[in-house]
Amino acid sequence: MRVFYSLDNLPEFKNPVVTVGSFDGVHLGHAKILAQMVAAAQRLGGESVLVTFNPHPQTVLHPEKDFFLINSFEKNLKLLEENGVDNVVVIPFTKEFADVTYDRFMKDILIDTIGAKTIVMGPNHNFGKNGEGNFENAAIIARNSGIAIETIPEFVLSDLKVRSSQIRRYITEGEISKAEELLGHSL
Repeated sequence: MRVFYSLDNLPEFKNPVVTVGSFDGVHLGHAKILAQMVAAAQRLGGESVLVTFNPHPQTVLHPEKDFFLINSFEKNLKLLEENGVDNVVVIPFTKEFADVTYDRFMKDILIDTIGAKTIVMGPNHNFGKNGEGNFENAAIIARNSGIAIETIPEFVLSDLKVRSSQIRRYITEGEISKAEELLGHSL
């Protein structure tokens, strides 16, 4: 897996299938998104490209909150590699970057810089300034740009939606085995 810590001087990716997110914890729901992205890249004879942020956006946007990371950034990278991701593009997250609108993010970064041919999104993913970007908005831009876009249903395990926020809640409550069940790996 190749990791790029800047949008500058990226290689030309072959038929890139892209997903975007923090992927903190790389839990079972994330694994489903990654599997779909990797499969789509294989179908296209292309490469999977995951776009993520460091530091985590919540630590920049809401430093006053009791937010914590499930895994270190390095462990997340290891888990992404284990899930078959070909490339990770790490965007330094700043307050200035938080002002980029979802349409500029899609057009300038995903389409023009990375060259996305397909975008895979989780069902609850919001992005861009104030989280205004969602699947419906992204689908319009993708269609107008000739790019495929896919989503998956939310992953549910034992009637519980698998989300990083739920995993953090279990960790805070000392329910480590429940957190690890949703993660699909040990902490």
